[in-house]
Formats: sequence, structure tokens, C-alpha cells
Amino acid sequence: MIDLHVHTTHSDGQLKVAQILQRAKDDGIDVISFCDHNVVGAYEELTKLDLDDSGVKIITGVEFDFVHKGKDFHMLGYNFDGRKLNKSRIIDKKTPEDKMEEERRHLIFLKEVCKKLNIKIDDSLDIKSPNEKASTILKYHMMEFEENSQILDEMLGKNREKSFARGFVHNPNSPFFIDMTIGLPTAQEVADEIHRCGGMVFLAHPFDYKDIAHNQYIQEMFDLGILDGVECIHTRHTLEQINYIKEFCSIHNLKISGGSDFHRDGKQRLGYGVNGTTPITEDYFFKNIEREVKCNGREI
Repeated sequence: MIDLHVHTTHSDGQLKVAQILQRAKDDGIDVISFCDHNVVGAYEELTKLDLDDSGVKIITGVEFDFVHKGKDFHMLGYNFDGRKLNKSRIIDKKTPEDKMEEERRHLIFLKEVCKKLNIKIDDSLDIKSPNEKASTILKYHMMEFEENSQILDEMLGKNREKSFARGFVHNPNSPFFIDMTIGLPTAQEVADEIHRCGGMVFLAHPFDYKDIAHNQYIQEMFDLGILDGVECIHTRHTLEQINYIKEFCSIHNLKISGGSDFHRDGKQRLGYGVNGTTPITEDYFFKNIEREVKCNGREI
């Protein structure tokens, strides 16, 4: 198995780099890529670890935010020069203290919205570490109160599988909306930086956005001429959506990738997509499926 989309404590992940590597080794994952949001600190940390016994191949990765039509989207970069990219202007240079202060401001706003909507919360809820996101800790905090069950059933589904961040905090039509696009680069600017550093550009989880025409979005990104591939299998992609991406990439000679988008236990399953039910195999290891043609029924 492989997992080409994993988050660490360098952004908003639950586990440290060494913990994820041990988990990957224990779970039989052969290839992994740390794709933290707008930072590549995981790869600096790797230089300080003994990797001789890990048995896991590591591909450099990153997940950049970009703005498109006034909304926040994500782009993945792979196999780049980490030192070179770390000096890029689009790398997040905020200190841990800056990040905590920003998320505290977000949390204060989100808690006020909860009060207006009669969603029970504890006023003492706070950001305690630089890798905590206000939207994430509030989602799980709201779930602690039985009084919130009915409204959370409507917002997040009975299994709470829906993304609070995507569906509400990033949604301009939601009372929880926070504009995350201020100061973000464009897709073209992100792609140019990744390519400048020798990397590949992949469109991240294109079906994981609310209130957009997904097929049109994929086509618009392709029409920019910046993509090397598209993230195909993902925790929140269905089998039907995966097949659509495969067909699109086959037609347009793009590579496919796959990642769980692992942040924390109970939310995603390392090495698996489709809500943790489908293993991410080497078929998604930057494979160009356009080359899978058949001659007299035989693959060549």
C-alpha cells in the first residue's frame, strides 16, 4: 500500500513524523508523502531521524492553498527540492505563536455563531497548540454534547462524516463562514513555484468541495495547463468519483495519485480511501493510466 497525502504536527495533523513512519511500517505501507498545509517542515525533521530501519519510501510533498473564483482550494506538490521550495514566497512563514493567535480569533468567531444558533459549547474551549485548527476542535467539541445531536445530524450527517471546515467555515453561504482567501496565491502561482523546484503539480481531492460544479472545476484547472496529475482515490471520494477522475486523466494524459488525507485517528485511515474502506495501492503511485492500452486483449 501507499499513502501520498498525510498531515503531521507541522500543520494540522495529530501525529508527529516519527509516529506516522512507525504506523506506516506497522501497517505495511511502502510509500508515503507528508503533505502539510503550506509548509515543508516535516522534511527538515526527517534529516534528524534514523530512517535506516523504517522500510518506508518517502516522497516530498506539500498541500498549498490557492484562490480560484473567490474560494479556497488545494493543490498538491510532489517530488520537489525541499530546500529550494522552503525558500519560496508561498511557504507559510508564520511562527507557532502567530498561528495560535490566528486560530484563536477564528475560534472566538465560531463560538459566537454557535451561541446564536443555540449550539451548546464550553466557553473555555481554546487553541492549545500551533497545529490545532479552530474548525476541527470545534467540530469534535460540539459532538461531545447530546443536546447538539439533532442539529449536528443535519449539519454533519448521522455518522458525522461531513467536513465542518469545507461545508461551513469555507462556505460563503454559511453563518460560520470565514474568508480564508485573503493573501492566497493563484493556482498558476502555486504551480509555477512547484515546477520551479523540480516538482509535479496534482489537483487535490477535487470532489471534496461544497457548492461547486466539480467536473467543471476539474476542467478549468486542466485548461490552465499546469497539472501533471489529479488526486484520484481519497477518503472523501466515492468509487464513482474515482472512476470519473481515472477516465478524465486517461483522456488528458495525466497521472493519478492517491492519499488518505490523514489528519487524525477516527477521521481518516492511513493507507485507505473511500471512507477508510479501500486500500490505496501502487496503482495510484503517480501512474499515467493513458499508457494502459490493450492490444488483442493484452496490456502493453
